[in-house]
Amino acid sequence: MEIDVDTKLIPVIGKPLRQSVSYKMGNNIYEIEGLNYFRFPIEVEREYLGDVLNGLKYMNVSGIGITKPYKVEVMQYLDEIDELAEKIGAVNSIEVRDGRLIGHNKDGEGFVVFFRREIGREISSTIFFCIGAGGAGKAICWTLAYRGARKIYITDKFEDAGEKLVAGINGDFKSVAEFIPARDLERTRAALAQSQVLMNASGVGMAPNLQDTPLAKELFMPGHIVFDATYNPKLTQFLKDAQASGCQVFNGKGMLIGCSMLGFEERTGRPADYETWSKVFDAVMEGSEIR
Repeated sequence: MEIDVDTKLIPVIGKPLRQSVSYKMGNNIYEIEGLNYFRFPIEVEREYLGDVLNGLKYMNVSGIGITKPYKVEVMQYLDEIDELAEKIGAVNSIEVRDGRLIGHNKDGEGFVVFFRREIGREISSTIFFCIGAGGAGKAICWTLAYRGARKIYITDKFEDAGEKLVAGINGDFKSVAEFIPARDLERTRAALAQSQVLMNASGVGMAPNLQDTPLAKELFMPGHIVFDATYNPKLTQFLKDAQASGCQVFNGKGMLIGCSMLGFEERTGRPADYETWSKVFDAVMEGSEIR
């Protein structure tokens, strides 16, 4: 596409970004839709993050994506943060409006888009078991509580993080969340037996540690719906073990698509089509490789 003075810019800020898929996917969609938008990566050193954000708000920038490792740190540079992002304690999307930077967190809502599209269960009747209380796990669990989840079990090898997340959620949503110590096998097994949806948001199983998994294979039960927030590799060891145990499995593709669709709709005012985004994701990923 040709970039001109009218092009609406959508930078993605983080480090590293060499393996990022979201900006490539977005540009394919903008071309399909005939929209004069351009998404591109900016790797920024921590000490310059505030300066870069301050400069971007005076440019022809429609929105800013934020990814690792700046989802928490970026909050200090924003003019406003929405209620859910404030509770989650992280921002992954910045709206630029009249020279002001407004922070949102679409990770959890992206999971909801995927969940409703691919799984089709009612959140209010579902019991979730989440491994990982930081980053994506925090966003997903807060959003599920906000959306009326029946119950959310949360575990993390860093017990303080898990307990803090549960206390925060329960402060707003009564006793919907319960912390399960990772070392307590008996309580873990009992919570898993009650849960319909298992989620790995810990990052365990990503490259280069592809053989690692946060849950012993014997703890999966046929009928579990199992999700891993990682999309590369397509099947982590966690998902392989779940699949071999008779579970229905999903990787992080749908969540990434959901997040991207929400950003697209916010910026353009146009509805996003899940099937189109899914096809574009697959086309972009064909050239990717695990490093």
